[in-house]
Amino acid sequence: MANENRRPDLRQVIAQIAAVDPVVAIELAAIEHLDAIEAREAVLSAVAATVAAQPSKIALIGVYGGLTPRGSWYGSSLSAIAAGAARAASDPDVLGAIVDIDSPGGTVSGTMEAAAAVADLASKKPCIACVNTLAASAAYWIASQCSEIVISPSGDVGSIGAMVMHQDVSGWLEQLGVKMTLIRSELSPMKNEAHPFAPLSDDARSFLQSRANSAGVDFVKAVAGGRKVSQTKVREEFGQGRVFGAREAIARGMADRVGTLDQVIAGMMPQAPARSSRRRSALAFE
Repeated sequence: MANENRRPDLRQVIAQIAAVDPVVAIELAAIEHLDAIEAREAVLSAVAATVAAQPSKIALIGVYGGLTPRGSWYGSSLSAIAAGAARAASDPDVLGAIVDIDSPGGTVSGTMEAAAAVADLASKKPCIACVNTLAASAAYWIASQCSEIVISPSGDVGSIGAMVMHQDVSGWLEQLGVKMTLIRSELSPMKNEAHPFAPLSDDARSFLQSRANSAGVDFVKAVAGGRKVSQTKVREEFGQGRVFGAREAIARGMADRVGTLDQVIAGMMPQAPARSSRRRSALAFE
C-alpha cells in the first residue's frame, strides 16, 4: 500500500523535473522500479530454494537369491534390506523407493524385521515392489509390504506359508554300516530332536509343526495387512503355498500391474518443470 500511495507523487515530481532535465528524469524513473525488482528477485530466490530442497533421488533396494539374516554369496542380507529401507525412509532427499526382487525366499529369521522396515518406508514415501522376476515365500512377504507390486510379464509370486524340512539319513548310514549315538545332557532331553540320523519322533514332529503353523499365521497376517485385504482372502485365494504367474497373480489381488524394472524407474523419476517457450530476461520492467 505504501508503494501505491507514493507512486503518483513521485511521478508528478519526475514530470516536473523532466521539463527541466530529461536525463535526470530517466534516472529518477528507474528508482520507481527498484522495489518491484527486489521483490521479484526475492521470489525467484525462494522458488530456487524450494526446487533445490525437493526430493530428487530414488532408492533401489535389492532382494536377490536365498535370503538369510546376514546374507551370503548366493543371496541378500535381510538385515541389510531392513537397513536400506530405514535409510530411504529417513533421507529427505529420497523421493521414493523401488524394491527390486528376484528371490525364491529364505529364512523365517530376519524376514519379519526386513518386511517391517519396508512397511515403515511405504507409510512415508512411495515404495514399489518390482518382481523381476520371482518373489516367493519370504521375498513375497517383503513385497507385500510395499505401496504397490509390479510384476514383470514372465514373473511369478506366491509361496505364502512356512515349512520345516527334516532329512532322515538313517537308512543310508545303515547301508554304510554306520550307527550314530547322541548323548544329551539330562536336563535337555529335547536338544537337537530333529537330527537327521533317525526318523522324527511324534513329539518332535508335533513341535516342528507348531513352529511352522505359527510362522505361517504371521505370514498371512502380514500379507493381509500389506495388501489391505482380509486374512480369509489371503488364506483362501492367495494360493495356500502355490506360485502364480503375472496374470493369475493380478486376478487374485496378489499383484497390481504388469511392468518391467525400467518402466517402474521411469515412472518414478522426478519430472522436470515445463519450460516456457517465451524467453524472458532475468529482470523485467513493467
